[in-house]
Amino acid sequence: MKVGRRYRVLDLAFLTLLTVVWLIPLAMMVAISVTPSSQRGLKFGGLLISGVSAENYAHVFRDTPVLLHLFNSIVITGASVALVVAAGSLAAYAFARMRLFAKEFWFYLLIVTLMLPIPALVVPIFRLNKDLGLLNSYFGLILPYTALGAPFAIIILRSFFESLPKEVEEAALLEGASRFAIYWRIVMPMSWPALSVVIIFQFLTSFNEFILALVTIDKTELKPLTLVPLLYADAFISHPGDLFAVLTIITVPVIVVYVLMQRFLISGLAGGGARA
Repeated sequence: MKVGRRYRVLDLAFLTLLTVVWLIPLAMMVAISVTPSSQRGLKFGGLLISGVSAENYAHVFRDTPVLLHLFNSIVITGASVALVVAAGSLAAYAFARMRLFAKEFWFYLLIVTLMLPIPALVVPIFRLNKDLGLLNSYFGLILPYTALGAPFAIIILRSFFESLPKEVEEAALLEGASRFAIYWRIVMPMSWPALSVVIIFQFLTSFNEFILALVTIDKTELKPLTLVPLLYADAFISHPGDLFAVLTIITVPVIVVYVLMQRFLISGLAGGGARA
C-alpha cells in the first residue's frame, strides 16, 4: 500500500510539474497582453507586473479589423467541423455496420493518410484550388480542412460505433426503421463522447492552421485570425503588447471549445481508441 501511495504521489508531482511548464508560456502571454505600454523592464518574462490595463486590446480593436478576421476563422472552422462530423460519421457508420467491398483495405488506407503532414500537401492543394478557382475563397480552406480531418473522424467514430450494442439497432430494423433513421435517431445521440473528440480535434486543427491559409488566401478581408500577427507585423514591432493581445484573442476560442466539451473527451478517446 505504501509503495502504491508513493507512486501516486510521484505521478501527481510529475503531472503538476508538467502542467506548470505548459502553463508558464500561457501565463506570460496573458500577463504581457495586459501590461501597459508605459511599463518597461518586464521581470521574469512579464509574469511580474505592477499594473493591469486593457490598453493593448483597445489598440488591437482600434487599429486592426481583428473581429473581421475572427469571423473568417469562425466561418471556416465551423463549416469544416460540420462537414467532417457529417461526412465522417456517415462513412464511419458504413464501415462499422455495413458490408462493403474491400472494407478493411480502405480503412487501413485512411490510417496511412494520417501520416501525411499538411506542409507536404500544400503545393498539391494549392494547385488543385487554383484549377478549381477556389483561391481567395472560404471554400479553398474549408474543403481541404474537411478532407484532411475526415480520416481521423472515421477512425475514431468507427471504433466507437462498433462498441455500441447492436441489439438496439436490430430491434429498430425489425420495427421497419431505415439504416439512415437508425444512424440519425439512435446512433448519433449515443455517440456524443466520440463526436466531441472529433469536434475538438477538427476545431483545433482548422482554427490554428497557418501554412495552408497563408498560401490560399491573399485578400486581406478574407484572411483568418491566425494570419493577423503576420499581416500587421509592422505595427506590432513597436507595440509588442498588442501582439500578445492578438495571440491571447487567438487562444481564447480554443480554450472555450475545450472547456465546453472536455467532459466528453476522455470517454470519447477511450471508446474510440479501445478497438482502433
